[in-house]
Amino acid sequence: MAESMTPVEFRCELLADEGNDLRKGDAAFFSVDLLHGTARMYSASEYAETAPVLVGAGWHYRVPVPPLDNGQANGLLRDLTPHAENLFKMTAIREDPLGVIFYGGAGTAMDEIQRKCAASWRAHYAPKKQGSA
Repeated sequence: MAESMTPVEFRCELLADEGNDLRKGDAAFFSVDLLHGTARMYSASEYAETAPVLVGAGWHYRVPVPPLDNGQANGLLRDLTPHAENLFKMTAIREDPLGVIFYGGAGTAMDEIQRKCAASWRAHYAPKKQGSA
């Protein structure tokens, strides 16, 4: 049986307006904290090769993103947030036995997040148009 929780307001944590925060580590991610209801972008070297325990337990859902500048990352984050919020609303965390339950609609939210993140990689690697000389 799923544990009852106090309703949590979903939050989106934007990066600072200027900068290249996602270029600071070896890997960049879009992450949804399914326990606390938070969507964010981050980069880290320590998570490049192995997933943190919260990802392994299913409490955090994350998808790799390219090393975007903060403006691009915030644009993608704003685009992903409605889907992340839907995923959060369609998820329950159990304490006994420990686990995550995904209700109907969670798979659609995950699919939309993955599609948009995949599109960000395609755009990142697309040939840059050069100005006419």
